[in-house]
Amino acid sequence: MKKTIIAVACIIAGCTTKAKANTADSVNTFRSVNLQEVVVSVNREQTRKINTPQHVVSVPKSFIDYANRQSTADLLSETGQVLVQKSQQGGGSPILRGFEASRILLVVDGIRMNNLIYRSGHLQNCLTVDQFALKNMEVLFGPSSLNYGSDALGGTITFNTLSPTLAADGQTHTSEGHAVLRYGSANQEGTAHVDFNYGTEKFASLTSFTFSNFGDLRAGTTRNPCLTTTATLRATYTCSRRTARTT
Repeated sequence: MKKTIIAVACIIAGCTTKAKANTADSVNTFRSVNLQEVVVSVNREQTRKINTPQHVVSVPKSFIDYANRQSTADLLSETGQVLVQKSQQGGGSPILRGFEASRILLVVDGIRMNNLIYRSGHLQNCLTVDQFALKNMEVLFGPSSLNYGSDALGGTITFNTLSPTLAADGQTHTSEGHAVLRYGSANQEGTAHVDFNYGTEKFASLTSFTFSNFGDLRAGTTRNPCLTTTATLRATYTCSRRTARTT
């Protein structure tokens, strides 16, 4: 009789423990956990930024949308970590640690855009990447030819584009679109963008179009009065000193 009671008690305890474990698992399933930032492209695998020996600047989609710059080159300059050479509106050549053009590597979804045969001067290739179609950007400073191949002396800039979205469970298809119109009066810049995503349970397609036109950069008609006064005072002071010396 004692053995039977002990056996039943063990079974009840085991069921209670299993029920608590299932309850804990269900709670953990819906628990919100803040994870560290993940760098996708640096080492060709998902790596935490804190474990990456190189200096990496990650530009998420939220920053790209918030900055709303005129070009991808301006977007890189907006990060404050990349120097961009501009000799005309709509242009821009990124510089990493003093290297540019054929000495840095531009990569779009793992495919390189330039190589050593490109000229060593300013190169505007990053302008051909549509910023509205980017999911994120990552700038890797320092030599990275081991991961991306030759020519990455100064560093690598990786552009990761958006991925098409499949239909959710229980839906036969899904569709989503965005449109953007922008005008800049300083250089008469005009940009029009439209993208459309269509997906089924097994097929998805994302189409994006962007058109940009840039004019000449013009100075504003309203000048800062403080700067004008300072310039006048400096000119007057210089003339007074010259007159005194002549006398």
